[in-house]
Amino acid sequence: MSAPTFITGRGAINPWECDQWGHLNVQFYLAKASDAQAHLAARLGLMPSRLRSSAGSLMPATDRALFKRELRAGHIYFILSGIRAVAADGTLDIASRMVNQETGVESAAFETRLRWVGQDRTTPLPWPDDVAATAATMAGELAEIQRPPPMAQVLPAPLRPDRLLLTYRGSVEAWECDSAGVAPPRAHIARFNDAITHLFRAMKIDRAELFASGLGSAALDYDIAYHRPLRSGTAVEIRSGMLALSDKVFHLVHYVLDSASGEVITTIVVAALFFDLAARKSVPMPAAVRAEAQRLLAGA
Repeated sequence: MSAPTFITGRGAINPWECDQWGHLNVQFYLAKASDAQAHLAARLGLMPSRLRSSAGSLMPATDRALFKRELRAGHIYFILSGIRAVAADGTLDIASRMVNQETGVESAAFETRLRWVGQDRTTPLPWPDDVAATAATMAGELAEIQRPPPMAQVLPAPLRPDRLLLTYRGSVEAWECDSAGVAPPRAHIARFNDAITHLFRAMKIDRAELFASGLGSAALDYDIAYHRPLRSGTAVEIRSGMLALSDKVFHLVHYVLDSASGEVITTIVVAALFFDLAARKSVPMPAAVRAEAQRLLAGA
């Protein structure tokens, strides 16, 4: 039976949300998807007023983001969301699609697995009875939101982060976090954006030269696992590596680590490519870049 979907987001793309390649940066896709989830949560009975006084809290366990068409400054969009399933392990699977309002073309699709946890943001809790009952009535096949194919299985196991390149080192600022001092998905992605520039540098890619040659880079697919909360004041580092190469698409891995303990906070696998800035179409990886990427293949 088809499950209901709802308009959970509507807005416009601001110039300051776009990157040097002229399109909406990934961190803001995730930020807008997270905002939309708040409206879906309200339909479950989890209004902000209730969340502020509750013993529980919503936390993402995983995120999947597929980028299909560019959104650029000035474009307007809407987000459609629904609930796919209430899993046996107590997680809630939701799906959303982000659509260019003017063209009707889908720009991105999101799949998120949510947990209900204690105020420590780690201890699993059972969903409140009324929320679980409402979610069960809303869950089902989402005819308007196509389920994405599985991401390519390119992450070797086990893969030791300490064998990968150090691509970021910094700390989590209070302004990035919610009232409990926990950073949202956008803060994770912002750090991956910084990390990729250093991984590109290791591949001997000069971004200014790349831009001058008429080429840019773009993400196609993000597969994110949140292992523990990213908290205000935490010193973090990212280790990154190349996982796989094809004619156009390459896969990367980033690990966000607690610098003090070495624990993995977040893992992300990214599929990306290069594209022609004028034609806005994908192109094969330049030969010199491919040679360096081959050298950096994880575990090589």
